[in-house]
Amino acid sequence: MLEELRKTHELAWGISKRILMLLGPIAAYGILLVFFWFVFPPPEGAAFPAFSPQFIVLVGLLIAYLVPPFGKETIIPAALIGGAAVAALIAGIIGMPIDPAEITGFPLWVVVLAIVGMDIAVAAFITFNFNLLLKIPFIGNWLRWIMRGADNIIQSKKWIRDLSSAGLLLFMYIPLQGSGAMTTSVIARLLNYPPMLAIGLVTIGSLMSSLTVGLGISSIIKLWEVNPLLAVLEVIAILGFIVLVAVSWSKIVRKIGQMQNKK
Repeated sequence: MLEELRKTHELAWGISKRILMLLGPIAAYGILLVFFWFVFPPPEGAAFPAFSPQFIVLVGLLIAYLVPPFGKETIIPAALIGGAAVAALIAGIIGMPIDPAEITGFPLWVVVLAIVGMDIAVAAFITFNFNLLLKIPFIGNWLRWIMRGADNIIQSKKWIRDLSSAGLLLFMYIPLQGSGAMTTSVIARLLNYPPMLAIGLVTIGSLMSSLTVGLGISSIIKLWEVNPLLAVLEVIAILGFIVLVAVSWSKIVRKIGQMQNKK
């Protein structure tokens, strides 16, 4: 009798844990979206449920963020700048006309919180449910496609494996082709990282990259309002810095590869 109760309890706990892992990340991000609904409330007197244009555009940008080739380097500037081009993009995604005059740039904290929260939710969902997702027909095929791309990244960018956790963190931080919460989570799985470590690396990398892009764009916007020439010069300086970092990083990676070959 006691053995049967124990087995029943273990089964119930296993099912509850699996449901929590599946729905927990989605529910957590849903709560964050509800928070944004209060930050950008619908017009007074609107029938429930109603959404303000700002909230619709924010959700549309987050949907676009999940679709390649969009990433932080495109979605964050679009969210901070706003305007007619962003309104047209979101109208095309969701099929709803939006008045460009109502779409202004979002605050930096909103953009960073929304993007980092999305990355954490994606990382948690994939990391905790990896084996189960592989068994689902459509999702499993899509995940295997990401795995093939992740494996190619590991083979072509061996510094990710060589630098251990630091390598994966750098991959999440540096805007490389294919980098992002999905690919980083799959790479972490292929390299046998513990789930919480993988999620932690995605979180730190996402926060660092979001703040880097966000603060840079915010600075350019403010300079443009003061003097457009200064804004253009800052853009040139940033691009020069990126090229310098890219060249330096290539040399570092080459040295790491040479050291590995000598072992």
